[in-house]
Amino acid sequence: MQDGEMEIVTVLSVEDHAAEVELPDTSVEVWQLASLPPEVQPGDQVGITVTAGDMEMVILGRLGGLQA
Repeated sequence: MQDGEMEIVTVLSVEDHAAEVELPDTSVEVWQLASLPPEVQPGDQVGITVTAGDMEMVILGRLGGLQA
């Protein structure tokens, strides 16, 4: 990842205090739920940007939440 470049992970499942996420290279990891944005749900895509050592995460638009 280049500094300031966004990478996107997909939340596959959420259980207790952990979430299974699919990384851009299609590998799957278990992350602590506290490390993800609040209210993350299975199916959400999370954009991750690192700039000068600071990490920002944001839940990208949910299909059900977009209006035509």
